[in-house]
Amino acid sequence: MILPAALLLLGALTAVLAPRLLARADWPDREPVVALWVWQCAVAAVIVCCALSMTFSAAAAWHAVGGPVFATAPGPVVEAYALGTSGLWADTTALTLACGGLWSVAMLTREVVRARSRRRARRAELR
Repeated sequence: MILPAALLLLGALTAVLAPRLLARADWPDREPVVALWVWQCAVAAVIVCCALSMTFSAAAAWHAVGGPVFATAPGPVVEAYALGTSGLWADTTALTLACGGLWSVAMLTREVVRARSRRRARRAELR
């Protein structure tokens, strides 16, 4: 399956090029709201690419995942994805992306908890 690899490549290119292009541009200083929207769209595009790559890799690796993903798809669509020709790479890609997603969620949760505790400490200090 070439689709998960292509999605990962697209996500990596977006993650590398979007910050560089935004840093070199002169319009973000004039339009900061638009720059924030562009940044959020770039981040969302990378997340969607990784999530779709993980989903397609998992669908190719395990039929328990592939059944619900392609449940309503016609037969030729399922054949076009060539789910049976995945090999070991589909397992590895799906597990790596799932671990990366869990790590990202854990780090985001840690930052939110730390920010809340700092805010509580500042409030207590002010009182």
